[in-house]
Amino acid sequence: MATADLNKLQQILANAEDNDAVLNQIRKQVTKISGLMEELNTMLEPGYKIEKKERKPRAANASGKRPGRPKKVVSAE
Repeated sequence: MATADLNKLQQILANAEDNDAVLNQIRKQVTKISGLMEELNTMLEPGYKIEKKERKPRAANASGKRPGRPKKVVSAE
């Protein structure tokens, strides 16, 4: 009878550890969601204006070639 109780206790402890890990994951996701909801609320305000990002110019290539596949050269026959 004592072994059955020990097995049950071990199972309860294992389930508690799993549940604790799941709760930690849920807490992390809820904090992310709350942050995103705050951003959404600021975007939905009537005076909100979009801030344009400044793009950096592309770095000049040493060989002067553009990236990508070279164009096909049609040979005259």
